[in-house]
Amino acid sequence: MTYRAWIEPDAVRQVHGIPDDVFTELVRLLARVCDDPYDAVLSAARPGGPSRRGAALGGGRGLVEVGVAGGAGVVGVSALAWIG
Repeated sequence: MTYRAWIEPDAVRQVHGIPDDVFTELVRLLARVCDDPYDAVLSAARPGGPSRRGAALGGGRGLVEVGVAGGAGVVGVSALAWIG
């Protein structure tokens, strides 16, 4: 199955002002996760089940929470936080 990335509106609002290197890392992470949604690049499951997982970005300057909707073929970013 081919997965596509989706960034939820609340997370899109957090992209404004994100440092270039953290944004680049976010895009690379999403590409990797779309290739394999259960890649170990994402940490252990978050509350909400095994399809909700997170990862650090930019050497710990950012965090992203991702949800995988396997039936829909979507990898969705539900939350994004970074230190500017």
